[in-house]
Amino acid sequence: EGFLKAQQETDVKKILPLIDRYHLSREMIPKEFLSKPEVWEAMLYSMGLTAVIRNLANMTRIGLLTDHSETTKKVIARITDTAQLQKARIHPVNVLIGTMTYQAGHGVRGTNTWTPVGKIIAGLNDAFYASFGFVPSTGKNFLLGVDVSGSMTMSMVAGVPNMSPRTAAAAMAMTTLRTEPNHTILGFSTGIIPLKLHARMSLEEVERYMDSLPFSGTDCAAPMIYALKNKIPVDGFVVYTDNETWYGSIHPFQALKNYRNALNPNAKSIMAAFVASQRTIADPSDPGMLDIVGFDSSVPNIIADFVAGPQPTTMPEEE
Repeated sequence: EGFLKAQQETDVKKILPLIDRYHLSREMIPKEFLSKPEVWEAMLYSMGLTAVIRNLANMTRIGLLTDHSETTKKVIARITDTAQLQKARIHPVNVLIGTMTYQAGHGVRGTNTWTPVGKIIAGLNDAFYASFGFVPSTGKNFLLGVDVSGSMTMSMVAGVPNMSPRTAAAAMAMTTLRTEPNHTILGFSTGIIPLKLHARMSLEEVERYMDSLPFSGTDCAAPMIYALKNKIPVDGFVVYTDNETWYGSIHPFQALKNYRNALNPNAKSIMAAFVASQRTIADPSDPGMLDIVGFDSSVPNIIADFVAGPQPTTMPEEE
């Protein structure tokens, strides 16, 4: 009813009470009203926290959010409110993606630009670290293999503008560090480097540490080989790389099978490649292996659900 009434309005003064009465969202408002600061301010009262973060650029571009506006204070109070972050189940990666998009000051598509407000960026940074406290643990044994080769800083993530594979891998490693008590985190190129990371490190500290490590090629089988050699209990191997590949003498899916045969027949693996490629590492016939290409806010939940989900069973051979 509210949506239909809104489509008939031509006066912004008449659209405002409709927004308030029917809790209309952005998608329900005629396009010609979306350049009006008062319309966005009216929507703020019922807008979900995820929607607020996603629309910070729009509200800044039209002049609603400025360095000294009262609305800016209200928005910062909302995005840093731990109770609201918990209720909305905001994942740190969602906040990080929103922060990097907002900081860029321009959209990927179209010609929209805005001048980021420093106080908003500071608030997003606070929300990023606060939201780690609300990520549920799976209780599984994780082994992360983080690609530390130099190429991790030389491209942009498919799906997230302005984010390097290094940043994406660091954020995901931080999530495991802070939420999963049973974890092993390794850096790899052609060999293995146990990463000296701890849960209280900032994103910048994690990235800076990874940048300081020696690197060469990329062998995505190295984490499985290391876990087998050292008899590390693993339920889920997760490899973060820029462009999935293998460089050594054994393919990653064979390395996983060797680990399963020796230590845990139900071990799963996820190869998360942040830049698109035409290759695959997972065995398509193995339901315990998963390839992810690109990155967005759904990836953390996909990984957690896949590792915590039903145990893999061997698919029947095709006749």
